Amino acid sequence: MSSDIDQRTGWPEELCVVLKDYPRDTWSDTRSAMARFWIEKHNYLRRQSAALKAAGDEYRAEGADASRFCGWLGPRLQGFLAELHGHHQIEDFHYFPAFRSAEPRLGEGFDVLNRDHELIHAGIVCIVGAFNELVATIGPDGTGRQGGGGQDAGRRAADRYVEAGRLLHDRLERHLADEEDLIIPLMIRHEA
Repeated sequence: MSSDIDQRTGWPEELCVVLKDYPRDTWSDTRSAMARFWIEKHNYLRRQSAALKAAGDEYRAEGADASRFCGWLGPRLQGFLAELHGHHQIEDFHYFPAFRSAEPRLGEGFDVLNRDHELIHAGIVCIVGAFNELVATIGPDGTGRQGGGGQDAGRRAADRYVEAGRLLHDRLERHLADEEDLIIPLMIRHEA
C-alpha cells in the first residue's frame, strides 16, 4: 500500500474490514449522531477548501483585483486553516487513539492518517507563507510597487499562492475520503 497521499487511491482490502460491513452508500441512513457530525464537518472543510481554490484560480486568471482578493481571502483563509487545525488536533489527541484501541487491525491506517496530518500541516505553513508573500508583493494599494518588480512580481506571488492552495486542497480531499472510510464505519458500528 502506498501511504503517499499524492499517490494513494484508497485503502487496501485489509484496512476495509469494517467498511465492508458499513459501506459508504449506507451512511446517509445512519442513526449515529457522531458519524453525521463528522461527515458534516468534513463537508464543511471541503466546501471551504473548494471556495478558496476557486477564488485563487479566478484571481490567477486575472478576474479579480489584487487588493480586493487579498482583503477577501485573508479572513477566510485564516478561518478555514483554524478550523482544519483544530479538527486535526481533536483527531490526533482524542479520536485516533480511541479508534486505534477499539479496532487494532486498522492501526496501519491511523499511522497513515497521522502522516497525512503532518503533510497537511506543512501545507498550511506553505500556504500562509505564500499568502503573506502575496500581500507583501502587491502592497497596500494592490499595484505591486511595495515588493518591487511590479505586476510581474505580484503575478508570480499569486501563482505560488494558488499552487500552494491547489496542493493543500488536493491532499485534503484524498485525506478526508480515506479518513471517512476508516472512521465512519467504526462510529456507526460502535453507536449501533
